[in-house]
Amino acid sequence: MTKETDVKIQKAQVDYEQDMIEIEKAEQERKQYTSSSKKTQDKIRRKRIITGAVFCLLALIGTLSIISGVIKTGIKILDNSGEKQEYNTLLTTLVMYDPLPFETPDAADQRVLLASSVWAAIMNEDMTVYETNEFGETLLPAVDVDKYFTKVFGSQISLAHGTFTDSDVEFIYNAEKRAYVIPATNFPTGFAPQVEKIKSSLSEKTVTVGYLSPQTSWADTSERTVSKYVDYIFEKQDGQFALVAIRESEMKVELPLISPEPDTAQATN
Repeated sequence: MTKETDVKIQKAQVDYEQDMIEIEKAEQERKQYTSSSKKTQDKIRRKRIITGAVFCLLALIGTLSIISGVIKTGIKILDNSGEKQEYNTLLTTLVMYDPLPFETPDAADQRVLLASSVWAAIMNEDMTVYETNEFGETLLPAVDVDKYFTKVFGSQISLAHGTFTDSDVEFIYNAEKRAYVIPATNFPTGFAPQVEKIKSSLSEKTVTVGYLSPQTSWADTSERTVSKYVDYIFEKQDGQFALVAIRESEMKVELPLISPEPDTAQATN
């Protein structure tokens, strides 16, 4: 073997070893890349799982919030006790006089409308701030009486002011001062309202009112029962509901069942 051949063999061996080193290095790099790629994919997969879980949780919370809102709205619609109480307060003095049915306020008993409006002002205003006459009697301004009349009947009709008698007590109207002289008298007794149901539309409300039986005296603490039901019809006027009619209600008082008395003659036999 010549020296030249020996050199070529050695060179080939070195190249082979170098190639093997490169191959091994490439294999290691491949393995590292594969391992790193797998870790990256695992991280991406975990992030996707977490993100999906978060979105599912948010969707669940949103759905529960919507359901809760619908339930609360439904309860609010069904439980209109607050609105019933408002109408109880609004109609207290009018129901007390048990007005006859009418289809327009002009056809109603004007004395009842006047008396109920005066008493509404007396019940709700601070009477100590008003002017008094030489006899110490309070002068109730007609403008405050008008305020309570308008709350019930709206602004499209007006109240005719004047002296009137209520339960043998005279309420004198002072035209010069445009005020009522309020005599010393007790609050009149009569029916009390108990709103049973309210049927509403965009332009009309039918308020069915139970008439609680009058108290026999101020000291009477017995439970008051419903004597009858009356429908109060309100129509929307100038942005508010105004009373336009009073009608007999289809709702009737349920009479207690009375057991038949036994036939004493047959019982004796």
